[in-house]
Amino acid sequence: MIRYLQSLDITPDRLILIAPPPIYEPSWERQCFTKGYKLNRLNSIAGEYAKACVRVSQDCGTEVLDLWTLMQEGGQDYTVYLSDGLHLSDKGNEFLESKLWPILEQKLGALPFLLPYWMDVDNKNPEPSLFPNCTEKKEEKS
Repeated sequence: MIRYLQSLDITPDRLILIAPPPIYEPSWERQCFTKGYKLNRLNSIAGEYAKACVRVSQDCGTEVLDLWTLMQEGGQDYTVYLSDGLHLSDKGNEFLESKLWPILEQKLGALPFLLPYWMDVDNKNPEPSLFPNCTEKKEEKS
């Protein structure tokens, strides 16, 4: 995937890899069972995938956010971050945001705003706030 993005002239400093979160097998196994499947994901395999993701990011010079490791640091209860043992819950999405946002701020903080802040746009008449130069020209023509 990284090679493909590089072929499109996207530089590694513009990429952020996100390693998968851990898997809570008992909950995910119940989900699988209700759908007629056997347990099809293991936390140990997710950990191997996360380690590979970290190695790839190091090899390619990209940023990485290792959810698998971060969510299990210090023996914390990572199950609150998972809705069904596999997918992120609301708390899991909040956790991801809390870790991803600082990386984005660091990478994008210096970029100028091209459009106004969304709350500064008048929903009933958005053109003047989105295109201020165009409305001035219309007024000059009138």
